[in-house]
Amino acid sequence: MALQMLQREDLSIYIVAGVPKSFKKKLQEFVGSESKSDGDVMLLDEEMTEWVLAQVKGAKRRNHEQTPGSSALWRAYRALSAALYHLQDQPIEADIRSLRDQIEELWRHTSPIHDDPAEELEEAS
Repeated sequence: MALQMLQREDLSIYIVAGVPKSFKKKLQEFVGSESKSDGDVMLLDEEMTEWVLAQVKGAKRRNHEQTPGSSALWRAYRALSAALYHLQDQPIEADIRSLRDQIEELWRHTSPIHDDPAEELEEAS
């Protein structure tokens, strides 16, 4: 059923935060009542969610928030997120996750978004 849903031309993707897992059932009921045909809902697994978020974050960054170096590191981060998804449950998964975390740290040091490390620490508090 999931493959059929992903091949539809009327597919929309929403990102929803702050709802309990039980929200899926309520959302399915709502989509069923509102759809013109047989609508459906799918909850992504953790690895796929990480990949989607990496794609969205990369697409939503404004030009002044990018340098050639930070853009290249972000592309590497997204590629490693995709590799994690495809190689989950493989012995190499931990190595890829570690490498991706290192790339993310390098990106934080080179990205204009994170110019001031003290400011970043304040935001985390």
